[in-house]
Amino acid sequence: MTAIRTPSATTGAHAGATGAPRTVGAHAIADAPTGSQTWRCSRGTLMVVVVLMVIVGLAIPAAAAISLVTGVTAFGGQQLPVLAIICGLAVLVLVFGWRLGLHPRLIRSGDDVEVINPFHRHRFDLADVTLIRPGGDGLLIATPQDQAEAWCIQKSTTALRSGRQTRADRISDELRSVWDRYHLPDQDPRSPVRLRFGRPGEEELLTGLEQSASLSRLGHIFPPEQHPYPTDQVRLRWQAVLDDRRRMTLVAEVGGEPAGYACYGEQTIHHLGVAEQFQRQGVGTALLSAAEDELFADPATTQIGLWVLEANHSARTFYSELGWTEAGESRAAEFPPYPTEIRMTRRNPHLARRGR
Repeated sequence: MTAIRTPSATTGAHAGATGAPRTVGAHAIADAPTGSQTWRCSRGTLMVVVVLMVIVGLAIPAAAAISLVTGVTAFGGQQLPVLAIICGLAVLVLVFGWRLGLHPRLIRSGDDVEVINPFHRHRFDLADVTLIRPGGDGLLIATPQDQAEAWCIQKSTTALRSGRQTRADRISDELRSVWDRYHLPDQDPRSPVRLRFGRPGEEELLTGLEQSASLSRLGHIFPPEQHPYPTDQVRLRWQAVLDDRRRMTLVAEVGGEPAGYACYGEQTIHHLGVAEQFQRQGVGTALLSAAEDELFADPATTQIGLWVLEANHSARTFYSELGWTEAGESRAAEFPPYPTEIRMTRRNPHLARRGR
């Protein structure tokens, strides 16, 4: 891939953008996964539920019935009403044990994912999914329009706080490995740049990449001795971005090392940057091209946009050379000293070709 002048930070820590809902489904692939996978509650949970169902739902009513038949009972003339109550409670235990413990499951069948909770079902097309994340209330699966938590795959509060990997993380990674095949763009095997999606929990990585990108190119706009890099604010922002079902984040790697990032949502590229040691190697071009392809795949999208610092001339040149034009709009940047950002847009080239 030919290296061109790549900006290190165009819409990053010093040029935030508001989010927008996103339409997904840009890269439906021919080799979609086949077969199916089913995940239920953990083995320990299932064992506890089954034992309770056997003891409370079967053994106790059976003992009560035997005592009634043999006349060994302490209920006097109330044996039948008491037995009816015990049997009724047993039925409730069996029903709720099945409904709450045995019935919930998560199923991936081909390109569909179905979340079956005790009292609700949700079905998703993997091509529409934008977020898969373990949580305390269940494994979250979301699209820009809807979301559901798989009740049978929960991560404990202790594990969430400590960052400890659990069964929920392993299942999330397994499902995401299939999901990635629907969204990752085609990549040139000759290029050293490989793209993958950022995942919840990688806010520290992305903060470091953005800091490197910003400090290497934007020192004349944000003098570090006057305006230290806002590490904490940027980390919190990335944490929110990675949990936002309306946005997708790409991470570029070169030789297995993280090199850059691009965050985009419907009709907007929110953040794009390349770490200092990987600039001018085609990383920014690969990230921008992938983000554009995903956004332009929606035929309803006629134009996309981004915000870039007015004084970031290398970024403005980079975008201009790749078909972006300045839209005549401006606003103040996210962080002090609040320099001016300008908006750039690009028309959907696929629509242009169809109109000829």
